[in-house]
Amino acid sequence: MKRLKTFLGALICSTILIASAQEATDTTVRFNQKTIYINDSIEQITVRVMDENSNEYKKVYEGIFTDEKSYEQFNVRQEIGFHIPFVKRKCTKNRYYKRNYMIPHWQGFGFGFLTLADDNFNIGQTGDIPLNKGKSNEIMLNILEGIMPIGGNVFGITSGFGLNWRNFHLERNSHLLQQDAITKVYDAPAGITYRYSRLRTLHLTIPLLLELQPVLGRNNQNFYVTAGVVGGWNVMATYRVKYDDPTTGKKVSFVESRGLQTNPLTLDIIVQIGYGDIGFYAKYSPIGVFQKGKGPRVNAASLGCMINL
Repeated sequence: MKRLKTFLGALICSTILIASAQEATDTTVRFNQKTIYINDSIEQITVRVMDENSNEYKKVYEGIFTDEKSYEQFNVRQEIGFHIPFVKRKCTKNRYYKRNYMIPHWQGFGFGFLTLADDNFNIGQTGDIPLNKGKSNEIMLNILEGIMPIGGNVFGITSGFGLNWRNFHLERNSHLLQQDAITKVYDAPAGITYRYSRLRTLHLTIPLLLELQPVLGRNNQNFYVTAGVVGGWNVMATYRVKYDDPTTGKKVSFVESRGLQTNPLTLDIIVQIGYGDIGFYAKYSPIGVFQKGKGPRVNAASLGCMINL
């Protein structure tokens, strides 16, 4: 009888110790207005981070880790939708399907062939400008992006920030000059043959796009279509020429003029289609390259490729 009592007492003490040890694994840490809950059970470890900035707790992060698989979710990032440049999370077959999760397609590097058009959307109509279409190009570097899902994770509104360089190369040994507050095309000075005659503009851009990411197959959302407008602020316009000096034979390269009455603001209509990290886009600007009445009446248009990062 005495042995039985001793055994039962030891069993009760062991149960209490095991329970205490189990409770000790449930840890709560408060740091920098965040509450971190760590639940360490036999099969898995669960980590949750809650934000206390608002009246109600908002989940910032949740991670569930087991020997077989792991699951992580960043709710604030998903809710806000902005991504750190060049560190974007990719869709993988191991990622859980999230109803309100979308990856935007703006951030990255783009290169396109640049041409001119008129107000009636006639692409290739260069007006009085002898544009070299083979050399004219545009370069885009989009460094910030964000998306707000609407109606699940198929449609979203994308925005961000980027840089857009446009290089208009002229041929026929001509260049652009501003005289009497009017920019026109003029022939090169007598005895000079241009090797290079180019107008370059730099715009800071902000897009407003509607993005479609249809679900194809088993949670496959690699295909996307975006359409919308891109606003731009012209922060630089320079005209550079290169030629061989007819007297000395030395190469001459310098910025001949700046400004040239280019429009301070622009607005591009853009359509982009792609799969994964590769996309193709077409753009047209209903706003002229030059200010109205102060330069040739031409609009910019381009067709190119985009690599999302």
